Amino acid sequence: MARRLHTVSTKIWRAEELGSAELLRGRFVDYAYDLHTHDKACFALLTRGAIRIKMRGSQFIARAGDLYAIDAEEPHEGWAIDQAGWSLRTLYVGLLQLRSLFGDSGAPNEDSPVLVAPIIRDSELAMLFREVHISSELAGPALEREEVYLNFIDRLFERHTRKGKIKDSAGREAQAVRFAREFLDQRLEVRVHLGEIAAAAGLPPFRLFRTFERVTGMTPHAYQRQARLRLATDLIRRGLRLCDVAAACGFADQAHLTRSFWRSLGVTPGDYRSAFR
Repeated sequence: MARRLHTVSTKIWRAEELGSAELLRGRFVDYAYDLHTHDKACFALLTRGAIRIKMRGSQFIARAGDLYAIDAEEPHEGWAIDQAGWSLRTLYVGLLQLRSLFGDSGAPNEDSPVLVAPIIRDSELAMLFREVHISSELAGPALEREEVYLNFIDRLFERHTRKGKIKDSAGREAQAVRFAREFLDQRLEVRVHLGEIAAAAGLPPFRLFRTFERVTGMTPHAYQRQARLRLATDLIRRGLRLCDVAAACGFADQAHLTRSFWRSLGVTPGDYRSAFR
């Protein structure tokens, strides 16, 4: 399933044998990703051009041949550095799911491993990543694909991840952010005001706004937009009609859903739905 729209061409597919991963191959010109997050880690190999990525407190430029990686739930946005745009191969996958493929599920209560750096300077890992991506797209012999996957996983975890830090859930502000997120998650289909969120969280509005942004890396409005997209992807996977998805997630209509989907993920809801059929 491939799509061509203006100066963007993408193909997205799913690989159950790779920890229920989603893979994308795309070419982007005159395009920019809105601020967004993923519920899985994101690996991207630039095959042409360059992209500037902005994350909390940092920016970097990935160029052809670079492999960059962003942890799950890390807010980021990206755009081209020139008119040539960029091409890439992207893998979205949970690190714990990847590690389980290697026969190591970790301790029962262990946090998910985290990636060491956004730009991975490792030519061998980049080569293995390319092999993983191409072998999945071409759907070659299963045993050959599995060997490629395991070689990539082995090097990734040996050299480019570390144990996750234990998250500090204590304190009034951390609890307030949790309440605020729950409040937003439960009301995606309706309009809410900052005062309502702050009241549910138990903090004054301005303090809640600043605390929320510091903890999550996103404003409450940006979080709400991302949460709506997250729910939309889940409902699309389940096979709901796009008009029903739009209504359930708080989008004005199906066109609004399509615009938001496109600006954050680089594919349309229809293309995403086709990848799960």
